[in-house]
Amino acid sequence: MSDVGSSDLGSRSRTASIDSQMYAIPAPSGAGSPLSMSSSSSSDIDSDDEDDGDDGDERAEGDDTPLVLDRLARPLDAPVFDVARFVFQSLSHALDSTDFAQATAIQTRTAGLINARSRELEQLVEALQQRLPRLETRFAQGARVARQIKRRLERCNEVVELLGRAFQREHPIEFQQAREEVYEREENEE
Repeated sequence: MSDVGSSDLGSRSRTASIDSQMYAIPAPSGAGSPLSMSSSSSSDIDSDDEDDGDDGDERAEGDDTPLVLDRLARPLDAPVFDVARFVFQSLSHALDSTDFAQATAIQTRTAGLINARSRELEQLVEALQQRLPRLETRFAQGARVARQIKRRLERCNEVVELLGRAFQREHPIEFQQAREEVYEREENEE
């Protein structure tokens, strides 16, 4: 294998299990500075190719901090888009304490209103259930009274018809005169 390949393999085995810069997406030019400690120039990359060091890490001149270069993730030293940082910032903005507190207050207020309405409805249902037996007995009594009144009216109607026939048989002249007076009153009222 080439020195570049062994250098990459060596650096990957010594780093943390997940390096967010390994999965970084190059950002368009002018999108900001890369997240690495310092950017390397093309002369640093060329010197790495000439260097046969075993550790695979590059060190800046006069600086003891190692710089990990992943040529696959950053081919032309373009600015790096850090996915982990973007997700973290998005979540932190989404869970902004003021917005979260306001949303919690609205949700609490809404829950309180719903609970109050449900308690009102439960009380109304209980009151109606208490009134229902009383209303059922009153309705049953009213229906019984209505049937009694209907029977009495039917009997009264039968008695009136019997009296009318008996009066017509025994007093036909007076019956006709009374009938004519009734018809005349109806005509005058109209």
